[in-house]
Amino acid sequence: MTDPIPTRPSGPHPTPEQLYLARGRQDEEAQRILRHAAVCAQCSVELARQEAFDAPEAMPADGLEAAWERFGKEPEARPRRPAYRPPILALAATLAVCIVGLGLWVTKPEPQAANVERGAPALAADWQPSGTLDSLPTVFTFPAPKDEPRRVRVFDAAQDYTWTSEPTTGGRIAFPESERQRLRPGVKYFWTVLDGGEESAARSFRVRP
Repeated sequence: MTDPIPTRPSGPHPTPEQLYLARGRQDEEAQRILRHAAVCAQCSVELARQEAFDAPEAMPADGLEAAWERFGKEPEARPRRPAYRPPILALAATLAVCIVGLGLWVTKPEPQAANVERGAPALAADWQPSGTLDSLPTVFTFPAPKDEPRRVRVFDAAQDYTWTSEPTTGGRIAFPESERQRLRPGVKYFWTVLDGGEESAARSFRVRP
């Protein structure tokens, strides 16, 4: 006759403390806990651990002496792991990226209003007026290697003010009084030289408020 198949334990698992106390009692609660543990793999393992803890196996004398010797010794120092240092090539690559990024940031061009002064060369002394002025300009001067008539066009960024001179030779064009009075202090104005169908790069000036 085969043994009956244990049924699945019902109810929640008892705690390890409840299992330990049930081993020494005969009351109904203790019997219920032990019956649960008899068909529960998890609780059976816990009971086996508790019994092994309460009744450990005896250790031979030589084994006990060896354990005491190990207990008296200090643990060996673990070897220190060397600090990680990135390869020299990685450091060089990082430095190169930083230098390139700094160069791009320094040489980043400023935005320009209405495409004015784009591609213009450095202002020379013979291109006047330029920069911040203390008074209204009276004349525009510029290089004129060829004795051909040229005109000057003056305007602001929004094209609210524009003026174009009459053709003049010699690289010197007077700015009429009536036009000067139309300029507003603090506003940036631009001017170009018209040479036939070509127009020079724009120069700028403003009158100090």
